[in-house]
Amino acid sequence: MRYLNAVKFDGGGVRAGRAMDSKVGKRGGYHHGDLRQAMIEAAEAVLAEKGVGGFTLRECARRAGVSPAAPAHHFGNLVGLLTAIATLGFDDLSQEMETAVAKARTSGGDRLAAICEAYLAVALARPGRFRVAFGRLGLKNNDDELRRAAIRAFGILVRETKLALGHEIDSDVLTRLPSSYAGDEDIAEILFVWSVTHGFSTMLIDGQLTPLEMQPGGRERLIALYSGRLMAMLLAAVASSAGVPLANPASHG
Repeated sequence: MRYLNAVKFDGGGVRAGRAMDSKVGKRGGYHHGDLRQAMIEAAEAVLAEKGVGGFTLRECARRAGVSPAAPAHHFGNLVGLLTAIATLGFDDLSQEMETAVAKARTSGGDRLAAICEAYLAVALARPGRFRVAFGRLGLKNNDDELRRAAIRAFGILVRETKLALGHEIDSDVLTRLPSSYAGDEDIAEILFVWSVTHGFSTMLIDGQLTPLEMQPGGRERLIALYSGRLMAMLLAAVASSAGVPLANPASHG
């Protein structure tokens, strides 16, 4: 959905403190064949410690124990590395949302609430990836894997919003360009669900709710108190919208 800034209507707790795992050699090198993974892990450690603003290819290479020129084979440049991380971020999001849907189907829970909660969980678990995926840094917007991952994540949100509204979904919902929804009857509801979920997630990881987190119970209490209520209000709004004749232009104000 950061990719939507590129595809848009036009045709992640990073493992903090874990710069490298056992794949990185004791002498600062990497085991043969593991450069790509070592670079991604080093990059996520840099993101966790310094944020996107302090992110450089040289620092990532240093932590992976390779020369600054070595990553070019896999990533080409810094943009290539960021693109790989953004793709992982969207894949994380899709996987967690689909897992949440499967659990909700089994337990009888609300599927839309489940994917929204999964969205929040992904942002909190891997804020570095999440920021890269949805941030403003340049990515390879024509990268096929990034395109696939971003469109699929958005497609899951579209699918679950439409199902919550009681509307039919297209068979290509997970591969359909976001631009194709510009005139969709449900676009306002889709954007509403995304805005509430993404907004709360971003406010938490960007520290905008820190004063509330400083209260007894910290972040866990904050999420327990308010995320549930936000989801309840979101679901109530969608349910209310589902009862409105959406074909009537007046229903959209």
